[in-house]
Amino acid sequence: MKKLNNIFPVLLMIWPYLFLLFAVLPDESGKVHRLFLVLYSVLTVILYCLNIWNAFSFQGSKRQLAYFDMVVKFVHIPFYLGVFAVGGVSFLAMVVPAFLFLSPILICILFVVDFFLMLTSSMYGISGVIRLLRDHDISKKSGCLYLLCHIIFVADVISAVCLFRKCKDKR
Repeated sequence: MKKLNNIFPVLLMIWPYLFLLFAVLPDESGKVHRLFLVLYSVLTVILYCLNIWNAFSFQGSKRQLAYFDMVVKFVHIPFYLGVFAVGGVSFLAMVVPAFLFLSPILICILFVVDFFLMLTSSMYGISGVIRLLRDHDISKKSGCLYLLCHIIFVADVISAVCLFRKCKDKR
């Protein structure tokens, strides 16, 4: 069971980048791409649920939880930047009449994908905060601030680093 504690965060780290296979898979008829999208979507839901379960049933220390929270967030930064770039280009493409209706839909889909990825990776930090609060290692005010920051883009990374440093100090 201890090995699964470490495997799920690693899978979560690489999972968004596996979607890039979609771009390199050769497909003349479109069947392979449709199958890939369906499989990837189903496996994403399963992986996210397993990571949430793993974060709250984690057998390791508070410091390990905070570490996984911080590392997963650092590894996802290039993915978020790529999504931001695609969203920005889509926004700019709205000057073309054909993209006027497609771009907002794409931007909304990208936002939802990013939000759920951020929320799933934040579960390790949220679980660490709950443990710190339960052991009275941080104040309720600090705990609420960490929890709030873990559900806000960019602030979640800062919160993850601060949480890791707090756990390191309380070793």
